[in-house]
Amino acid sequence: MHSHSVYHRIACEYPFTNDKKATDLWELGLLVNSNPALPLDYTSRCINEVIGISEDDSLEAATQAYRHGVALLEECPLDIAVSLKVELGRRGILCEIVPVDEQAKNGKMTSYYALEDTAGKWDLGLLQDGRNRREYTARCLCQVIQGLSESDAYEAIGQADNCGVTLIGEFHSELAEHYAAELSKLDIAVCACG
Repeated sequence: MHSHSVYHRIACEYPFTNDKKATDLWELGLLVNSNPALPLDYTSRCINEVIGISEDDSLEAATQAYRHGVALLEECPLDIAVSLKVELGRRGILCEIVPVDEQAKNGKMTSYYALEDTAGKWDLGLLQDGRNRREYTARCLCQVIQGLSESDAYEAIGQADNCGVTLIGEFHSELAEHYAAELSKLDIAVCACG
């Protein structure tokens, strides 16, 4: 059984837990700021080791967080969620815990505590470009945009060539601006808008 001091610490850190039972499920979310200091592969490996989800699922969650700033890692009881958050924190990985709202999950109401991206989302678009070779453009996209696969880069280039512009992805405004600035330095035609 857990000591009173552990629950006191949890209640202080998460004051809205008073009406939640220790057996209720909580969401553990991965948070990544607009300028990630840790490499994607390191983050993915740590998630795999600490949480025990598959390498593919770890990479998918890390990629989603790197692209969008947040990703759901696991639903589990509060004591386990806190333990996982602490262990990931020791490895330099920022996580947050919020209670699962079953009514919101079932579509009955909007969750007040749902783990979601609160910052503004911006679209990052690739413009048609006759100056650069496809290989160069794909290589630049993959180097700058963390988690973007080579096949996704080539698909985006093809769509931009056919339609004039294509959506690469949605990102936090700061991250979209950063990607646009870095790609522009490499002479890749992109636009970022909110």
